[in-house]
Parts: sequence; structure tokens; C-alpha cells
Amino acid sequence: MKDVDRLAMRTVFWIIPLLTVGIFVLDLLTPVGVAVSILYLIPLLLTYPSPRTRDPLYFSAVATVLIWADVLLKPAGLPIPYALFNRTLGMMVIWVIAIGLIRYKQTQHELKSALIEQAHAEGLMMEAQKARYHADREAVRAVVGREAAEEQLLVSQLRLESIIESAMDAIITVDEDQKVVLFNRAAEHLFGCSTREAIGQPLDRFLPTRFRDAHRHHVHDFGQAGVTSRKMGKLGTVMGFRSNGEEFPIEAAISHIVVERKTYYTVILRDITERKRAEHSHQESQRQLATLISNLPGFVYRSRNDRNWTFEYLSEGVSDLTGYPVEDYLVQRTISYGANTHPGDRERIWQEVQTAVGQHRPFEMTYRVLTKSGEVKWVWERGEGIYAQDGTLNYLEGFVTDITERKRAEHLLRQSEERYRRLITISPYAILVHRGDHIIFANDQAIKLFGAVKAEEILEKSPMDLFHPDYHVVIRERIHELLEGRVQLPMLEEQIMTLDGRAIDVEVSTARFVDEEGPAILAMLRDISERKRLQEQLRKTERIAELGTLASGMAHEIGTPMNVILGRAEYLMDRVTEEPVKKGLQTIVTQVERITKVMNQLLTFARRNAPERCPLDLRGTIEAGMELFQERLARSQIQVELALADNCPRALADPDQMSQVFINLVMNAVHAMPDGGTLRIGLAPEKHMVKLTIADTGHGIPRDVVEKVFEPFFTTKEFGQGTGLGLTVVKGIIEEHQGSIVVESGEGKGTTFTILLPQADSQ
Repeated sequence: MKDVDRLAMRTVFWIIPLLTVGIFVLDLLTPVGVAVSILYLIPLLLTYPSPRTRDPLYFSAVATVLIWADVLLKPAGLPIPYALFNRTLGMMVIWVIAIGLIRYKQTQHELKSALIEQAHAEGLMMEAQKARYHADREAVRAVVGREAAEEQLLVSQLRLESIIESAMDAIITVDEDQKVVLFNRAAEHLFGCSTREAIGQPLDRFLPTRFRDAHRHHVHDFGQAGVTSRKMGKLGTVMGFRSNGEEFPIEAAISHIVVERKTYYTVILRDITERKRAEHSHQESQRQLATLISNLPGFVYRSRNDRNWTFEYLSEGVSDLTGYPVEDYLVQRTISYGANTHPGDRERIWQEVQTAVGQHRPFEMTYRVLTKSGEVKWVWERGEGIYAQDGTLNYLEGFVTDITERKRAEHLLRQSEERYRRLITISPYAILVHRGDHIIFANDQAIKLFGAVKAEEILEKSPMDLFHPDYHVVIRERIHELLEGRVQLPMLEEQIMTLDGRAIDVEVSTARFVDEEGPAILAMLRDISERKRLQEQLRKTERIAELGTLASGMAHEIGTPMNVILGRAEYLMDRVTEEPVKKGLQTIVTQVERITKVMNQLLTFARRNAPERCPLDLRGTIEAGMELFQERLARSQIQVELALADNCPRALADPDQMSQVFINLVMNAVHAMPDGGTLRIGLAPEKHMVKLTIADTGHGIPRDVVEKVFEPFFTTKEFGQGTGLGLTVVKGIIEEHQGSIVVESGEGKGTTFTILLPQADSQ
């Protein structure tokens, strides 16, 4: 049998680490909000057979480390506050049960020791009684034959004295007057009094004052009762009194004998202070365990494995949960827990429990119960089967707690998350969230704004990767302010860089928030490119209006004097003969003509009439214009390449204004090729439009100024070579025709103007 017990003990201590590792791995694979940590109760309970009292404490420490290690190592599941609550509750249960096991094992050990000591003392008392019996018999024999028995009597006395002195229990003998006549060594240690001091003293000396009279009568009555002895414990607990004034509990056995018509009483005393302390500790442990069970947010149960879940034990917490008192389940049995279970969940939980007990594993589940008032509550249950030695299921034990509020909170959280998800999805703003130095979230508008196809193209990028370098310093300052405590910063205009390298003007509003993973920054961006364009258009329109007013005034105030100067200069040129004077007058005439031309361009720009559009064959406009430039092109060594499509549709345009556009663009091309080159002119249809292209192989326009060529008074020509109004007039004419004009250029690559005009047949 000992070999079997040893084998079972060894098996258990192999199972404990294997179970612990398995639970740790299971917890890693389970969402963080699930209370898998409670499974550590199984190996904890298996430490009970250990001969080492503190093994449950050591295991609880290991389980605590593993519980919190899982929180750090596993991925996020349910919200962290619920995970922490479940794990804290599980850890508290583990420690309380561990302490209870230690207290219980200590109590059992102390009780076992006390029983062994009691048995030993009773054995000694029996030996003493036997010795006294032999001594009495020898004394009788001595009366009959004194000489023959004296030696045997001496041996018996020596034997008795040896037994008495070596006894672990205190042995005291008193005479009829209850005066001490025998006081062994154990009594000396027990009462802190030497034998010399004790002999002749009344027995009352070793009892508290309040018990002395009653004890004296008790000893006298015992002598008159006709009973020779009473066993240890029959007298109940008696209080002893040490020489230092300390009271302590003792257990006593008493016997008496009559020698030569004198009655002697012998008491065997045992200090049971440690036993009483152990009993008190055991009772306190039981009380603490009962208090813990009664104060748990739920109830503990033991039930049969039937569909009614018939309870054999039930804590008071069931009343708070279901509204039914414990007596209705255990005594009257007017209600069953199976009836409390929501009909929609009954079959499911029955199957889950049967599967678990069939596999000899714990079960864990959530379901609904119906209270006495008809309220529906959500509960979480964890339990396991308790099996006999042959593996037969005896009953089920487990714990049930109310999680209605948690379920309600989870539902509200899901609703809130869904609501905010919808708001973010339909938001007209591009929304980015970054933590540390990485983007962790981008909504659909942000994906579209940055020219991405999917969010992964933006995620994990730094904010500096997505904003124009000119704004990096400002962005770093704003991030620092937010991380230092600012909750929100005012909106700023910045520029972002799309994934294909385009710069887009945006409004950016930033704010800081904190979630379970720490502080993060939310940025809301809105594309303001169109607004900026419209503002620029408005600015240009206002400038043009100012120019119109200015041009009108200048035409009146300057035009007349210029005509007078021109007339006088021409008059003088006809009458002077000196060549230097004549040359000077020619210079005056040339500059006055230039001023007049500028004034006419200003008036044309400011007072441009609405186009009189009609079906126009642009081929004819091109051919007529080229006749005007034929001599100039030849003189400048410029070759012309025409690519005019046959049967090209007519454009809906004003002939005079189109001629002005063509002449202006060809003149720009000629000026761009002072050393000669190639002028390419193309005409072709394109989707209800007519496309006109004029390209040169000149020096080109720098990329940083291409977008400014259509602005009034902007020119790339040397001072005095241009007014900066020609392309502005061209753009205005084309836009009034509901067309478009774009320019492509680069230094050393030439310049190409592409014009699209509506087809006459499409109107």
C-alpha cells in the first residue's frame, strides 16, 4: 500500500508542472479578456497531498508570475480593464485557497501530533497503572511473605519511578488531603516548579484561583464514585497555572488507588496550548473561507450531473443572482437551476458540460439566466467534474458570477465603436492617427487624399514622409506640444506629399488622446487646393479689374500726349537733315509706338469683348497666320513642321480672337529660338474637342515658373522685350471659348502649348 501511495504521490507531482505549463500555453492562445487563469486552481489543489506544508504558497507565487506574464506576452482581445479584473479576481481566489490549504494542512498535522501524544500518554498511564497494580500485588505478597517480596517490590518501584520520570506528560499524585506526594520531571517543565517546591503543596496551587473550589470537590466526588480512572479528555479542558502566573489549557486523566486504607489520586496532565491554537487556526480558516465564499460576486455550488443541475451545496450568493433563497434549491426544492437557465441556452450548456466531463477537463461558459422577477441576466460559470477512484463522475463543482453589467458595457462599447467607425468612414476629412513615429490608422478619405490604393501603403510611415519638407519643423513642434500636455492645437494650412510626389494644400487640425496602448495623436486633414485655386482666381480677377480701371485712365491721360509727341516727332523728322537728330527722332517715334502698343494691349486685356463664336476651320487660321510669319521664320532660321489632320472638325470660335491667340503663341515660340530651331504645329480632333498644339525647340521655361506664365505682367523675357500680358490675354480668350490651355516645358527641352476648343458639331 505504501508503494502505491508513493507512486500516486510521484505521479501527482509530475502532473502539477505539466498542467501548469499547459494552462500557461492555453492562456497565451486565448483572448486576454477570458479568465483562463482560474485554471491554475487545479494544480494548486493537487499540491494538497504534498508532505511539505508551504507547497501551495510556492505554487501560488509561480501562478501569479505566469498570470501577469501572459498579459504582457499575448495579443489584445477583449478590453484590458476587464482582463485585469478577471486576472486580479483569479489571483485573489488562488491565494485565498492556497492559504486555506496551508492552514488546513497545519491544523491536520497538529491534530495528528496531538493524537499521537495523547495515545502515548494514555499508554504511559496504562503502564503506570499496571506498574502500580504490580506494586500493590507485590505489597500484598510482601505482607504475606515480606522477606521474599522485598526485592521484587524494590524492582517494581524502581521501574515505576523510571516510567514516571521519563514520561512526556506531567504526572502528579496527591493524597486524601490533595497534597502533592509525587511530581515528575515533565510536571516541573509544565508548571515551572521544581519537585522540591511542589511536594507537600496543595494541588490547588497549580490551578487558577477561580477553579480551585470546584476542582477540590470534583476530586473528592471522583473518589466516592467507585470509578478507578477516567481517560484523557473525559474531564474536558482544564486550565493550568504556571509559577510565572500564566494560565494555559491542559487535558487531564485521573485515577485513584487505596493503599493501607489511604486513597491516592494520580493525574496525568498534558499541555494542549498548541492543539488549541491549531484548532482555533483551523476554525479561523474555515470562517475566512466561508466569509470569502459568501462575499464572492456570485455563488459556489456542488450539483448532480442532471439537466436540473440539482444542488447538493450552494452558497448564499445565489439569492443575489436569481432572487430565490438557498432553501428553495436545497430544502424545499421548489425551483431548480435548470429552470432558471434561459431556454435558448439550456441545450448548449448541457452539451458543453457533458463534453467537458467526458474528457475529464474543466468547463467554462457564458449564458443567460431568468431571475425570480423575470429579469434576464448574463452569467459566467467555471466548473469541473469530481470523480471517484475508478473515474466515475460523483458530482460537479464550480463558481457562477453575474456579468450582466460587463455584457452591457461590451454592448455599449461595440455600439460606440461602430458609431465612431461609421462617423470616421463617412467623414469628409482625411483622418490619420499616429503613435510614436508611425501612422497606425488611416480612413478611406486619407487613402484617397494621399493617392494610395489601400491603407497598408500609408501605415507604418512617419508623418514626415507624408508632409512637405518645408513643414517638418512646424510638425515636430506641434507633436512636441501635444505630447507635453496640450489636448488640441488650432488649425493650420500645410502641404502634404502624395505617394506619386504631388504637393497638395491642406488644412490640418491635431489633437491628443490616450487609449489602453498609451498617448496618440489624431490629425484631420481637408484638401483646400480648390479653395486656394478659387482664391487665386479671385485675386487675379480683382487684379484684372484694377488693371481695367488703370488702363482706361492711362489711355485717356497718356494716349493724347503720346499722339502729340508722335505727331511732333514725325513732323520734325520730315524737316531736319542732320543724321544724328533724325536718328534721335526715330528713337522717339519707336518708343512712343511701343508705349501705344502696350496701352492697346492693356485695353484689349481689360476690355476684352465677348467672343462671337461661329464654326471656324482652324486650318485656315493657321495657314493665314503662317503667311504673316514666313519672312520672319526664314530670317530666324526656324523650320516649320505642320501636322494638320485631314477632315478635322471645325471649332466653335471667334475668328479674330483665334487669330490673335495663334499669332501670340507663334511670336513667343520665335522669341524662344533666337538661334534657330523647329516650330511644330499640330491640329487634330479629340473627344468632342479640337486640339491645337504649338511647340518649339527653344531654351524652355524653368519648372518652378511654368505655372506663372499666364499671370498678368509675368515674363521670362529680358527687360523691355515683353509686357507679360500676351499669354494672359491668350488664356482669357481660350477660357471664354469654354476651352483649356496647358503648357509643358523644361529648361533646354523647349515649350509646348496645347489648346482644346469645343467642336462646332458637338454644340
